[in-house]
Amino acid sequence: MTASAGATLAVMRRRGLVVTGIAAAVFVLAAARARADEPAAPVSAERLRAAAEEFDRGRRAYLGKDFDVAATHFENAYRDAPRAETLRLAIRARREARQLARAATLAAVAADRYAADAATAQLAKETLDEAAPALHEVAIECRPECAVAADGRVVSQSDAQSHRLFLEPGPHEIATSFKQGSASRAFDARAGGRDVLSFEPPRAPAVAPARAPTSPAHDDTPAGQVRGRGGGRPLSPAVFFVATGVTAVLGGVTVASGIAATQDPGTDAVRRACAGKDETCPEYQEGKSAETRTNVLLGATIGAAVVTAVIGVLFTQWSPRVIAAAAPLPGGAGAFVTARF
Repeated sequence: MTASAGATLAVMRRRGLVVTGIAAAVFVLAAARARADEPAAPVSAERLRAAAEEFDRGRRAYLGKDFDVAATHFENAYRDAPRAETLRLAIRARREARQLARAATLAAVAADRYAADAATAQLAKETLDEAAPALHEVAIECRPECAVAADGRVVSQSDAQSHRLFLEPGPHEIATSFKQGSASRAFDARAGGRDVLSFEPPRAPAVAPARAPTSPAHDDTPAGQVRGRGGGRPLSPAVFFVATGVTAVLGGVTVASGIAATQDPGTDAVRRACAGKDETCPEYQEGKSAETRTNVLLGATIGAAVVTAVIGVLFTQWSPRVIAAAAPLPGGAGAFVTARF
């Protein structure tokens, strides 16, 4: 190795140590230090650790000139632990990757959240000035808060009532996601354009009130005989209600077993106790036993529900009054409970 090559390698190593130190300072010390231009909400140690890992991956990709990958990692780091420095790096990486629309969308976030940070505000202004004549700016108004995606890709950094995004000229699909559902529309962007779009969650369809059963004009049923839809079916409604009660009890036991399986001993406890061990680990076997028990109970509950439905539909002699009480909702809608373990 020549003296010149050795010196170059030494400089690269020192730069790597400096950038790694910056990442540690930004994300590890962030839990102990607060800045006026950062959100007041605390960030958990787990998210800080995840942000530091994403930041380091972004740094490595940026140094390797893989700017698209670098920007993705910087954006992930920003979502886990919002910092002005991280957002600036994401904007620069998008600009280096010739992704001006995405860079401008991030710059709009920076201009809104970090107006008091001189470096961030300057970079945001430069990016937005460059984007204005070439892209279409869309202001999204949501009531209530929503997340926004364009052409199947999430562009918002968090749920909010107002968003700004920039689109390349041409047709696009803008979608919003609410807690109550989603809404989308097609949109044609043009260079230098600007529009405001409003979105609301989809409204739940109105349910018509159930009609009371009408009495027949004439009933020729002999005295002492129950009139019903089944006509001579062998079981009384009491059998169906007993079967329903058994199914409900089994469902409750299954849910309780599923909760216990996720908490005792729990995934984290098994991972800690069985690290480096095989499947003979006692905690692992205990967890598998709880999972098997829950699956057996779930199968029994489903079986009981099927038997109950067969009894109610095929073998129960319903009176007109009972039929009205057990009739399905308009449109054939029903109710059921599911549990996931």
